[in-house]
Amino acid sequence: MFPDRRKFLALAGASFGFAALPVSPVSANTATRRYAVSLGRKQVGETSVRLTRSGGRVDVEIEVSLRLNILGLIRFDYTLSNRESWREGILQELRSTTDNNGKPEEVYARRTSHGLEINGSKYQGFITENPATTSYFTTDFLGRSTWINTQNGEVFQPSIGLAGPARFATNEGEVPCTKYVVRGGVDIDLYYDEGLEWMGSSFNVVGRKARIAMTARGGSLNRIWAG
Repeated sequence: MFPDRRKFLALAGASFGFAALPVSPVSANTATRRYAVSLGRKQVGETSVRLTRSGGRVDVEIEVSLRLNILGLIRFDYTLSNRESWREGILQELRSTTDNNGKPEEVYARRTSHGLEINGSKYQGFITENPATTSYFTTDFLGRSTWINTQNGEVFQPSIGLAGPARFATNEGEVPCTKYVVRGGVDIDLYYDEGLEWMGSSFNVVGRKARIAMTARGGSLNRIWAG
């Protein structure tokens, strides 16, 4: 059975795609990593995550493209382009546009003297917390009580638990990881290796297993994030 589209996209957040994605030139202060997405045994996409540091500022670029064609009967296209700007670990600005199978969705958030102002397809308003985003690239987000969905701006408070040691299959084979369980707003399991690098995610969609797994390590995202 084909998974519920909205649930699949919400769970994967900004973390899946299909087409070859452009990567900007690399510098000592930049790291790019690629991940593939599979549904059951079928690979359905990939994404790239790029972090660039300049002083105390970290800019994040995420490009996503998903194309599904199930027996020629169900076609589904999805693209997301997300830009995040952080300073000393605090979100300053987020700009995201999504084509959700022909339905446009967007988020624009910026930090003001009143807090973080969010204008999204699903939420408009201010929050005073220092939120995480559904980009998952750092374990720092696991300690934050408020998250923002990068597709539509929804603000939610997930429960996050430590599941313990696990092995996660990537292009490098079975990588020893620590597994975290996130529930509420998104229901997803996240895997980080011994260097706190995000290796991927897994979740269930209508009884089928979906996975997001690293395909090209590139530089250290955690080194860029931590400075």
